Amino acid sequence: MAGPAAAVSEAWGKVTGFLHSQINDKENRANNYKIAKALGLFAGSILFMRNCGDIMAV
Repeated sequence: MAGPAAAVSEAWGKVTGFLHSQINDKENRANNYKIAKALGLFAGSILFMRNCGDIMAV
């Protein structure tokens, strides 16, 4: 197989391999959990301030 289809297939294989290594490796899973928790807190604080920020104005 040659051409664009082969390139897409190879790229997709690399992406799935990377995701598989991040999810199944215990060290990566712990670090990824910390990152996901921090991003969730950040996004939640932005949503909170957008919805209730006028109440907190001094």
